[in-house]
Amino acid sequence: MENNPYTQTITLNPKTSGLAIASLICGIFGILLLPGILGVILGIRAINQIDTNNGAISGKGLAIAGLATSGISTIISLILASMLLPALAKAKATADRIRCMNNVGHIGKCLTRFAQDNDERMPWQLTKVQQASHKFDSPGVGAGSAAQVVNITAMRSELQTPKILVSACDPERMAGNEILQSKWKSASELEIAAGLSYVFAAPGGDVQCPSTVLALTRNIRKNLLTRWVGSDEVTPHPHVMKGLKKSQGQLVLADGSAKRSSDADLGTAGKITKWHINSSGGQSKRRFTSPAVLR
Repeated sequence: MENNPYTQTITLNPKTSGLAIASLICGIFGILLLPGILGVILGIRAINQIDTNNGAISGKGLAIAGLATSGISTIISLILASMLLPALAKAKATADRIRCMNNVGHIGKCLTRFAQDNDERMPWQLTKVQQASHKFDSPGVGAGSAAQVVNITAMRSELQTPKILVSACDPERMAGNEILQSKWKSASELEIAAGLSYVFAAPGGDVQCPSTVLALTRNIRKNLLTRWVGSDEVTPHPHVMKGLKKSQGQLVLADGSAKRSSDADLGTAGKITKWHINSSGGQSKRRFTSPAVLR
């Protein structure tokens, strides 16, 4: 047998780096941000893997392409995110205000049903006899706080659940409301107050005067002649609700309509309060209904 004078060499085709392929794929879909970041990591690892395997693994071009596209797509994603996040935050704030408006609207309906069962009188308009029947601590004095209004057994029955007493715009009262939910039937007025986001337009709110305000968010500065305080004010106010900015609030009228309100609705010439403070008839039977609120 004749010997072959030439030494035979076996050429191995290098294996393409899976990391390089993954990096390129992530770069292509990197607009979703997370794949882009992952693509950058995989691209760097792929290049390092290829460089340390003496030609056994190929695909460095793919890795570089994946690294480049992932980096570019990540930058684009971050730019888009910076543009979208404010819009998403605004959308959430709007949704929270709508949920809050629905809550205060439901509270208004409960107040109206209470009045229908009590000679058209709101909790703050009850006679001494009615106050005694509802077990007021001091009959004749009347309701002294928003929590006392809610604490009336008949009002609790109308409300059914304390969940509607807290606003999505009022995260500071969420923990207190959770406690209130756990002990709704036996909660004290202090516990009710800790989970309550709303106040009442008493004594002016009157079911027989449809244009009067019944209930509103607690971020009213003082009364219906003032303004809504907001979390964006330089000087914090004790009535601020974190989810509401200056000139933002929610209220419900005696006609059942709940509204997202602004400062334009308040004051002696306000779109809403001018009708409230000039209402006549009802239980008060006098002009210039009180602009006060019951906290």
